Amino acid sequence: MQIIEFLQSLSNPVLDWTMRIITEVGDQYFFILLGAILYWTVDKKFAFKLMVSYLGSAFINGGLKAITNKPRPYQEGARAILQETTGSSMPSGHAQASGALAINLWNEYYYAKWVRVLMIAMIILVPLSRMYLGQHYLEDVLVGLVLGLILGSTFMFLLGVGNFDREHIRALYPIPVLLILMVFFHEEPLFVAGGAYIGLAVGYYFEKLYVKYKVAAPLKIQIIKVILGLVIALALKEGLKFVLPYSLFESDPQSIWVLILDFVRYLLIGLWASLGFMWVAKKLFKRVK
Repeated sequence: MQIIEFLQSLSNPVLDWTMRIITEVGDQYFFILLGAILYWTVDKKFAFKLMVSYLGSAFINGGLKAITNKPRPYQEGARAILQETTGSSMPSGHAQASGALAINLWNEYYYAKWVRVLMIAMIILVPLSRMYLGQHYLEDVLVGLVLGLILGSTFMFLLGVGNFDREHIRALYPIPVLLILMVFFHEEPLFVAGGAYIGLAVGYYFEKLYVKYKVAAPLKIQIIKVILGLVIALALKEGLKFVLPYSLFESDPQSIWVLILDFVRYLLIGLWASLGFMWVAKKLFKRVK
C-alpha cells in the first residue's frame, strides 16, 4: 500500500489522464485493434498465434482470479483514480496481457529497435499504471507480468513446435478444457475469453482450409479493410447487448445466463474476426491485385 500511496501522491490531472491512456494498452480494445491490423493486413498466421496466446493467458487469468478473490487497493483505502473495476486483484489482467503481447511481439519483430523499445515500455508502464490508478498491488502486477511472459511464450511455442503448419488444429485442442472449466467457475473473464478463443480458433480452422484469404493488398485497401472489420466487430460487441436477451436477467446480472450470453457474444466476435471478415473481404476485394 505504501508504494501505491507514494504513486498517488504524485497525482495531477495530466498524469491521471496519461496513466488512464497507458493502462488501456493492457485492455481488450487495444488487443482488438492490434490483432485486427496484424491479422487482416500483415501476417495472418503469426497474428492468429499471438491472439491465441493472449486469449489463452486471459482465460487462465480469469480462473486464477476466481481462486484468489483478493480485494483491490481502492477497496482497502487507496483512491480509485480510474473507474472502479470488479473481480479479484490477483493477478493483474492488464499486466498479464501486456506480458503475453510483449514477449511474442519482441520475438517476432526483434530486428526492429522501435518495437523492442515499445515492448520494454509496455511491460513497465502498464503495471505501473495499474498501481497508480489504485487497481492493483505490486505483487498483483508482478505475478501477472511473469505469468503473461511465461504463458504467452508457452502458447506460441506449443502452436508452432514440430510441424509449423498445424497451428489451426492445435488451437482446437484446449476447447474441451475451456468448456469444462466454465462449468465449474462462473466468472465473467472465463466466459468472455473462452468465447473469443473458441470463435477465433474454429473460425481460423475453416478459413485456412476453405477461404484461404491472402492479406496482401494496396495500402488504401488495407485501411478500408481494417475500418470495415473493426466497425462490424465493435457493432457486434456493443450491438449484441441489445439483440441478445440480457434484459431478462436485469434482476441478477451475475447469473449464469448472463455469462452464457457474454460467451455467445464474444464467440460471434471471434468467428467474425477469423472467418466472416475474411470471406467478406475476399468477395469485396477479389479483383484487387
